[in-house]
Parts: sequence; structure tokens; C-alpha cells
Amino acid sequence: MTTTGGTGPGSGGSAWAGEAIVTTCVIVALLPLGFLHIDGIGAVDPLHDVISDYVFRPGGYALLGIAALSLAVATVVLATGLRAAGLPGSRMPALLLGSVAVAFVLVAVFPTHAPGASAGLVSTVHRAAGGWVFAVLPPAVWMVARRARAAPAWQPAAPALSRLAGVTAVLSAFFLLSHIPIVIAGSPGFPLIGGVQRVVFASVMLVLVATARATRLAVDRALEPAILSGSELPDPRLQGAA
Repeated sequence: MTTTGGTGPGSGGSAWAGEAIVTTCVIVALLPLGFLHIDGIGAVDPLHDVISDYVFRPGGYALLGIAALSLAVATVVLATGLRAAGLPGSRMPALLLGSVAVAFVLVAVFPTHAPGASAGLVSTVHRAAGGWVFAVLPPAVWMVARRARAAPAWQPAAPALSRLAGVTAVLSAFFLLSHIPIVIAGSPGFPLIGGVQRVVFASVMLVLVATARATRLAVDRALEPAILSGSELPDPRLQGAA
């Protein structure tokens, strides 16, 4: 378990540094994406074009790679933190989160194909990995929320995580299902597919940060009884004086 100084909530520190790492990774991911959106004004339509199309902007491959790899690191940190935070049955959601991290890496390494070109193996890997992120992350967080109800330190976070996972699942399902007409007819059934993807992506980032915060709070709550017990011990110096 990583420490950041102090011995618990009362000392101004936390026993799990993962929340800060996950939040930092999300911010690091947002910066290159924000730059690409500004740089791509007039060239990439954020309502109709997907985020992956920024790969064809100058430096786009590297910037998108930084964003995806940052989110991969955030997901790994979150997956390893579940057990440290005492989540019951953490193995399965941790494995799912680990697979999401691998998918983020594949998204970073394998770019999409150019608009108008046919999809090859590289682009197919990219799309499959991106679909895996959207399809697997919501149920992984939902599993965390379900298991949180059985652990006192986790229980306060369960309702919010359930709602966030549910909203993200609905958005992800809508986005993924909108690709069926593309496969069948070669054109999206919903014209604003780029805008939908950006909403889903924002929801994914919010879920990561919210789950990391729930994990950190669970660690802090689990430490509180030990901290209180330690504070109730008699001072050895006073005993010596007596």
C-alpha cells in the first residue's frame, strides 16, 4: 500500500495515493485531447467525426497515444487499489479493469484508418480495443459498486458508483450500437456519432476518477478504527511519571 505521508485522514494525508495518480492521469489525457480539438477546428468536426480521426493531424498519433496511455496507467492503478482497499471479491473487477488498460494500450499503438479508406487489420484492432473499453469498463465499475455494499468502508460510495456505471453503460451501448449501420451499410445510423463518443469518453473519465475517490475513501475509513484505538492508548510518559 502506497503512502503519501501521515497516518490517516486526521493527519492530512491518505494511505492510498491512487486517487491523486488517477486524477493526474486523467488531466494528462485531457490536455492533448483539448489541444487536438482546438488545432483541428475546421478540419475535424467534433459532432460527426470520432476522436481517433485526430490521428491525421500533425502530431496526432503521439498526442492520442499519450492520452490513451495515461488512461491505461490510471486503470492499472485503480485495478491494483481495489484489493488494497479491502473490496470483497475484488479479483474479477480488477481483472476487467486490467483488460481495459490493455485495450487503452492497443488504442494508442494501433491507429484508425483514414476517412474513406477501407479498414485494415491495424484499424480493426484499434476499433475493437476502443469498443472493449466502452463495453467492459461500465460493468467492471458496476461490479465494484455491487461488492461495495458488503463492505462497511465501501458502502457510502455504492449508490453513486452504481448510478455512474449505469449512465456510462447506457451511453456506451448507444454508441456501440450506432456502429451496426456502419458495418452493414457503410454509414452511421446516427449522424452525430462524434458528439456521442465524446460524451461517452467524458463519462469514462468521470467513472475512473469517481471510482478512485471511492477507493481512497474506503482505505481511509478502514484505517479510522486503528487510528482511534491508537489514540486511546495511555501515554507511556504519563505512566512512567506515575
